[in-house]
Amino acid sequence: MWKRFIMVKCNLCNQEFGRITETHLWYKHKMHFSRFIKQFPEVNIGPMSWNKGDTKADNPGLLRLSNTLRIKKEWNFSKWQREKRPVTKYKKLLKGGNLSELIGIILGDGNLNKHPRTENLRITRNSNDTGYIEHVSSLITKVFYKHPSIRKRNDENAISVDLYQCKISERLNIPCGNKIKNNVGVPDWVFLNKDYMRRCLKGLFETDGCFHEDLKNYTRCMEFKNNCARLRKDAHNILLKLGFNLQLGTNYVRLARRNEVYRFKELIDFRNYN
Repeated sequence: MWKRFIMVKCNLCNQEFGRITETHLWYKHKMHFSRFIKQFPEVNIGPMSWNKGDTKADNPGLLRLSNTLRIKKEWNFSKWQREKRPVTKYKKLLKGGNLSELIGIILGDGNLNKHPRTENLRITRNSNDTGYIEHVSSLITKVFYKHPSIRKRNDENAISVDLYQCKISERLNIPCGNKIKNNVGVPDWVFLNKDYMRRCLKGLFETDGCFHEDLKNYTRCMEFKNNCARLRKDAHNILLKLGFNLQLGTNYVRLARRNEVYRFKELIDFRNYN
């Protein structure tokens, strides 16, 4: 049996409704519902919503509605949302030395994670590397024009540098998730410029690389270790392009000639952040 539907009038504009809603009060009169009730305490706002307090578990109508909306490709207000709702447009990242070095750092000690409404860039370092942490934070700010958050991990001697923003992966051209499974590598544009290659190697060697010197045995080497085959090959190709002789192993790229080791260390300004 259908209930008789009684119309009610808005005290501000005398327009008739089945129920006076917050949407009408705000868009028509720029008034919040609480203020309207205080101003007109005796007003009849109309019947309560048919599904107020109900859930899909106890209301079959709500369950059918939920299933219908799940099947539909678009919801009822998607067209209005596309036309009226402002969409944040992110500029393409400026290709240069700063971005090249940051990409090297991400490929080494960083990771990209995808969330429902955003993406997260995280670079984790030892808590004692304060100079390097400041350097990484400064690079991220210059590339993304946004300051990252820096936090100490609980019960760990590590600090995370985090940036949350949409479409980070797309703009960096680095997929989210496991770097080894995704077989990540250096973007093609880095190979077009010697300074870009130098800065990218700086990022790679300062994260997954090391400098070893044994004066007693007259040995020294620069070594980059990583389990991603494509990334090792890219580092190998960049070093060849820059004129270095090197060794390529199953999980490392190594420079062992004395003159080349010191020349390379000076070239990338290894671990100097002043």
